[in-house]
Amino acid sequence: MSIKIKKKNFKPLIAPLFLLASGFVFGQQKVNDSVKNKTKDIEEVVVIGYGKVKKSDLTGSVSSVSAKDLAATPAMNALQALQGRAAGLNIVTAGGAPGAGANVTVRGGSSITQSTDPLYIVDGFQLDNALNVINPNDIESIDILKGASAIAIYGARGSNGIIVIKTKSGKKGRMVINYNTFMSFDMLSKKLDMVSNPEQYVKYQYELAQLQGKTTQWSNVFDNSLGTDTPGFYAGAFQRIANRYGSAAAVDWQDKMLGGTGVTQSHNLNVSVGNEKTQAFISYNYNKQDGLLQNFSETRNSLRANINSELYKGVRVDFNTMFTNNSLNGGGAYSGMKKILLQPITGGTLFTQDQLFNTQTFPDFSALDSGFDTENPYIETQASTSNKRTRTFIANAGIEFDILKNFTWRTAGQYSWINTKSTTFSDRNSRAYLTDPINTGINGNIANGESYRYQITNTLTYNKTFGEKHKVNALIGNEIWYEESESNSMRLIKFPYPNFGLDDIATATVSDKDSDRDSNSLLSYFARANYNYDNRYLLTATIRADGSSKFKKEYRWGYFPSVAGAWRISQESFWQDHKIEKIVNDFKLRIEYGVTGNNGVANNLWRTNVLLTDYPINNTQGYPAYVTSNSWGNPPLQWEELRTTNIGVDLAFFNNRIKLTSEWYNNNVSKMLLESLLPVSTGYSKQYQNIGSMRNRGMEFTLNTVNLKSENFRWTTDVNISFNKSRVLSLESGTLNKTFSVGGSRTGMVTYYATVGQELGDMYGYVYQGVYTTDDFTQNADGSLSLKPGVVKPASGTPKPGDMKFAADNAAGDQFTRKMQKIGNGAPDFIGGISNNFTYKGFDLGIFMKFSVGNDIYNATKQSLSPYAMFQNVPSEFGNNYYHLIDPNTGLATTNLVRLKELNPDEGSRLWSLSNTNTANIAYPSSYYVEDGSYLRIAQITLGYSFPKEFLSKVMLTNARIYFTMNNVATITGYSGYDPEVSAASGVAVTPGYDSSTYPRSRSYVLGLNLTF
Repeated sequence: MSIKIKKKNFKPLIAPLFLLASGFVFGQQKVNDSVKNKTKDIEEVVVIGYGKVKKSDLTGSVSSVSAKDLAATPAMNALQALQGRAAGLNIVTAGGAPGAGANVTVRGGSSITQSTDPLYIVDGFQLDNALNVINPNDIESIDILKGASAIAIYGARGSNGIIVIKTKSGKKGRMVINYNTFMSFDMLSKKLDMVSNPEQYVKYQYELAQLQGKTTQWSNVFDNSLGTDTPGFYAGAFQRIANRYGSAAAVDWQDKMLGGTGVTQSHNLNVSVGNEKTQAFISYNYNKQDGLLQNFSETRNSLRANINSELYKGVRVDFNTMFTNNSLNGGGAYSGMKKILLQPITGGTLFTQDQLFNTQTFPDFSALDSGFDTENPYIETQASTSNKRTRTFIANAGIEFDILKNFTWRTAGQYSWINTKSTTFSDRNSRAYLTDPINTGINGNIANGESYRYQITNTLTYNKTFGEKHKVNALIGNEIWYEESESNSMRLIKFPYPNFGLDDIATATVSDKDSDRDSNSLLSYFARANYNYDNRYLLTATIRADGSSKFKKEYRWGYFPSVAGAWRISQESFWQDHKIEKIVNDFKLRIEYGVTGNNGVANNLWRTNVLLTDYPINNTQGYPAYVTSNSWGNPPLQWEELRTTNIGVDLAFFNNRIKLTSEWYNNNVSKMLLESLLPVSTGYSKQYQNIGSMRNRGMEFTLNTVNLKSENFRWTTDVNISFNKSRVLSLESGTLNKTFSVGGSRTGMVTYYATVGQELGDMYGYVYQGVYTTDDFTQNADGSLSLKPGVVKPASGTPKPGDMKFAADNAAGDQFTRKMQKIGNGAPDFIGGISNNFTYKGFDLGIFMKFSVGNDIYNATKQSLSPYAMFQNVPSEFGNNYYHLIDPNTGLATTNLVRLKELNPDEGSRLWSLSNTNTANIAYPSSYYVEDGSYLRIAQITLGYSFPKEFLSKVMLTNARIYFTMNNVATITGYSGYDPEVSAASGVAVTPGYDSSTYPRSRSYVLGLNLTF
């Protein structure tokens, strides 16, 4: 259910603020209950770079998510489970299709044109896209490192934040077997309101045909090919439409294509066993998700095992291995929602309703109107298929020695291998074939990729306590990281019919082919020192040096220091001896400053590459020649740097019934790695340079409360909220902005600006001001129309009533000149999540909500549904309210102002007419398509029951829990599209809030079972 709020600037604040307040109010009840000691999570261990610390000893900014939090969300991957659960972490999925990607940013990211993906560290080793790769059932904890003290130890790519994942391992004790399974039933959560009445639809088509001079084509489809010279053809057109289509049936394409039920099933089995010396863990996971759309699915198998053993006293070894096989049908996304929405709802007199749905009608409609570009989606999703298979193998091992006294040496290494194969195939019913059956025909693509990497890390750790109050922990280490990849691809055309598809390509023609090989490496040295005096004063200092092969030798090294300190004020005697200690029982102040780096660009940009081409001699091909690429190498290219300051406060009230963490940060990026355009006179078009700077500044709050607690009942609330505001500080010399165009003229297009002095995410286009009405014109004696003085003039030509009107942008303020203006911003003012958990005896209830406030969405889907071609459907908002130019009495267009006013009551509130002028105007990026994307979503409700111990002992179980979950329960929003949580454009930091034909998010109903033997 999507609850649409029509107020333009809707900000869903009431529920978040109420729950924030409720956490404080209820959290103060029953202060003198049985909770007298520090709660357990004060002593929780947080995984940081090359080590771990107690939460109470932490000096840096870190958000943590436990296995229990992840387990509360039955999901295909950890990305889905992590959304909204950590302050400073923003995860926006590209859509609701199986395997759809996501944009992940920590504190807004730190780049404009390069990747803002955080660095993922799994069990001490780097793993790209780890949240999509690691089985969520295998995750013990996730720590998001955000401040300089935590991320500087990793140096390279640390500027985008670091997500550290610790996986589960075997435990001491008897063998424990866990089996977790769930089955999910997915259904479309919202339908867009399209014209569904055949009579209304055909009348709309008649007016469009008349104004575009295509009445004969209209008749061929809707009027039994009646000749336009037939007496009464025009005057009787509306009556014939009413007679023929007044009670006709319509095809609901959304229901036909997306109205079914997608089934997801997951099975996870793991075994843990161990004694005092050795512990082992093994797990297997199987997931299968079928999308709402045919031929869209994802299947994942993963196997993981690890062993930890103390070989001798002071000598420990560990080994961890993982294999995953992921098969994705449909590509993980679907950009064809407009093709579903624009389909004709009736075949008229040309096709029966059955033919309209079950045959590829694209050739017939496009032959009548070349602008028709929406092939039958039901046939196309069968005729054009795609698959991507990814296999990942990872093995890592380590050995530790306790050498001398207080010293520990560790050597660890990892090898990972990834193999991908992507295929697409289009048969005789596909649009690709039908558009060009001779030169393209039946066609397909094959792409193979393989990469491997290894990492070797050596560390020496020193731990010592002096005089009971002075604790020192020091670490030095070095690391080698190397990656190599290769790929090849080819496009194949003109397959014969019949054929064996891509299983036999011998009879096809190779249209294009490509191959690539690449490698890069990193050599690092690092050190860290922690000092703790009496658990009151904490100090951390780190330094890391990274040498990257991506840069020239002289500029290869980057140096990244940081320092952090913390003062546990609540440990001071003046605090503990005061009554305030009974209210505020934990109070820690933290401050940190440091530098991290980013080398996230392609390899060898410092040099000008040479390409092999063909040079014809005497009109004869086949003579090889070498030319330089269009990108000019830049030898001084070097590391991008982030300087970050973080101030944090950790508070606990009323015997830890209320815990509050607040952070303020200021991240400044300099020497940004940007692609700069070069003058034509240089002979090159672009060059990567260290130019420009930007800033992310914000605040984060995390609140945890124990609202009510008794022997049988417990209610807790967890709230996180993050504010981030970016600002572009400088670009290349003489440049005030960089532009990023997204989309196309028929898919919906908008331009984003990165402007000096402004925040990222600014959308630029033209300011829509409704339509020209009859009151804007004077009717001359000859029947022509003149625009009244003071009315905004269009960019060109003479307007007519019903034409789109854009705001004046010239100095005189009287004419629209197509000058781009700011029309919105896709970055939210703040985001967050709210979780309420209740337990009563064996029952548990969890309610999780997330929200985003202040962000705009460019609804390119809505723009692509605007009328530009015949036979295509339109939204009801338009079909019910467009400006009519056709007089139904005559069946012809009228320019008489009096008659137009009669045909269009309340004409000032109407949308534009179907004139050719507007067919061009709708391609402009316009403020009309910018909507408030704020939302409050009830993302999940879970009700579970754990069977009592007395029953379990009789059936030889240790634990048994059944649960029912609803995902995507309801969304309160003012956005008219499928879902306000969307990011259809890559580069979410620069182009956030773009929605174009995105696969809708489903609502799911989940039944699950957890068993422990």
